[in-house]
Amino acid sequence: MHRLKTSRRSSSFTIAFAILLFVASLASEEEVCTNRDDDSSSACDGSSAVSDSPSWCRLYLAARPNSSNRSHSRQYGIYTVKHLPRGTPLTPTSGDILLHLIDVDHLLNNNDTQQSSQLSKWYQHGFLVDAITSGYGGNYEGKGRVVSVLPGVGMLAASSSSSSAAATNSNDRNSGRNSNDRDNRPNVWAKIPTTDEANHPRNYSPLAGSFALNYNLTYVVNHPMGIEGGGEVLVDREGWFRRQALGLNNESKNDESSSESDSDGNMNIQQLHQSGICLEGNIHLSISTSTGRGAFASRLLKKGSTVAPVPVLSLPREELRYLRTQEWKKVDKWRIENNGSRGGGDAVILPPGMKWRHQLMLNYCFGHSNSSVLLFPYGPLVNYVNYAPSSEPGGEGGVTANIGIRWSEKLNKANDLDPRTMSPSELWKRPSPEGLVMEYFALRDIQPNEEILIAYGSVWSKAWAKHEKQWKDDPNNKKIDGANAGGHGNDYSPAYIMEDVISNLRTAEEQLLFPYPKNIFTACFYSYRRDESKGGATSTTKWTLNEATPWTMSRGLFDMMNLRPCKVISREPAKDRFTSEYNDRQGPPSGKMFYTAIIQNRPGLPENEQIPKGEKHIVSGIPREAFRFVDKSYTSDEHLEGAFRQNIGLEETGVFPEAWLDLS
Repeated sequence: MHRLKTSRRSSSFTIAFAILLFVASLASEEEVCTNRDDDSSSACDGSSAVSDSPSWCRLYLAARPNSSNRSHSRQYGIYTVKHLPRGTPLTPTSGDILLHLIDVDHLLNNNDTQQSSQLSKWYQHGFLVDAITSGYGGNYEGKGRVVSVLPGVGMLAASSSSSSAAATNSNDRNSGRNSNDRDNRPNVWAKIPTTDEANHPRNYSPLAGSFALNYNLTYVVNHPMGIEGGGEVLVDREGWFRRQALGLNNESKNDESSSESDSDGNMNIQQLHQSGICLEGNIHLSISTSTGRGAFASRLLKKGSTVAPVPVLSLPREELRYLRTQEWKKVDKWRIENNGSRGGGDAVILPPGMKWRHQLMLNYCFGHSNSSVLLFPYGPLVNYVNYAPSSEPGGEGGVTANIGIRWSEKLNKANDLDPRTMSPSELWKRPSPEGLVMEYFALRDIQPNEEILIAYGSVWSKAWAKHEKQWKDDPNNKKIDGANAGGHGNDYSPAYIMEDVISNLRTAEEQLLFPYPKNIFTACFYSYRRDESKGGATSTTKWTLNEATPWTMSRGLFDMMNLRPCKVISREPAKDRFTSEYNDRQGPPSGKMFYTAIIQNRPGLPENEQIPKGEKHIVSGIPREAFRFVDKSYTSDEHLEGAFRQNIGLEETGVFPEAWLDLS
């Protein structure tokens, strides 16, 4: 479901200002004829235009040449028709959402292409990345395996290497390293996204838990030479930036400017105009008065014109059901006690009283109530499109949908065998999950800065009405009470809020009287490896005190792989760096504190990075900047009991393939 959120005040101002600049730049572009039947611009008078692509478009989705020659290679890629200098954002006004799939161990353990799950194929082709190695966090969302979903550039773009996913997503700092690093480097990079509740806190809004908390994941060109016209956008799924930060790449940092991006080669720009689909310029992110955030028109969108391309990945509905790690253990114990079988897929038998949970990603998928097939849209910014009732007669009145959805024949026709003619079982046997592209189109003229809205279908509308009523009837709601957050009472505050408001951290002793909310813990960026050659456990920094190891900044330290749970046991003001005494003349820096903490292991650490069991590893001199508040597993809003879950319905659109209707 694309009900999204407002940002905090500073984020809102930044987004609004960027949008004004972006829309102004679009308005200043020279008017050109797009040669579409619906184009009424004056530039079309007597025009001999041969391209259906606008002159302002920089990025195109197009079929990749030679993509079938490599294992797990992408069918489509993102190409630019204009030179993009270093520092250029690929989506100028905003970035995309970020989702997590929780406790998916059982779906990602089969490497057999024919027998593996669809999510496993997504993973093998780089459409999913491990949360811990992605660099964007989320690995603490569950106690099992957590993978990140990065729609937009993060999923559409090819990676900078032909390495298989086994290397791509390994929980190893040196994963994917090879002798050709100099010629295999990404050319775009994205920082950690913004996180907030969109002014829909869990006890004041029935929307809580139904939308992505992480958003504005924006990719920026970072290759020293930029990306030349016809060049392909390449993201990092092999840990190139991690190796570069650690000094492990073959190319030297000083010689970085001479490196080149590796891809299937540059595309002919005229060919991109003719056979590709423009990925940008029609919509942007802005504040929606009803649902928090939404997609808005960046220009006049004429009736019938394409609003945005919507590539989709297919998967079985059952793969978005899940159980928490400890619940699977209960299932197995119950099965043994009852001499039964766990089964697989729809045949999984649950103990009495246990119910399936559903991944948040379900809310963003297209589906049909008579089909097991779900379609996840992963085009840039399309997951910000919000709901409005149908504009057909009988609608609810007021604001109505202004876009519809249809298949994009421009790229689909390139397939040798159309997946839309396959049965679901045949669909799952395809070696690649790609090959399906839809598009949003305007049902009427849409004015600049008008919100883009689509009908989610009658099945969705009924499900939402039921959920909203149940939420309003629940006496626990509309109170400052986090009871439905797993029994945390009125002691709930999300980690991102704690990070904003807590500057001086409390010690463990102080927390006995003034505890933090029960849903969060503190974590530290700290690198620890056992030096087996010396026969013992050592830190990456040398021991200088018997009691504690001094914290030291090192290359790559602030990688999310180094974020470990830690417990603060003392703090002290900053001291003079030369005398180790307080500087009486100037005094300690205002508010600057250093901390001593007990460092612990995070789940999933390689054996040589695990602090030995029973050892109390104490580190001193840790700055506040090296700490993070983190939500404990299963406590963020997406884990709320009773949070709304329902796919977007295509029942009334007429676009859902009849061959996929396998459910009565």
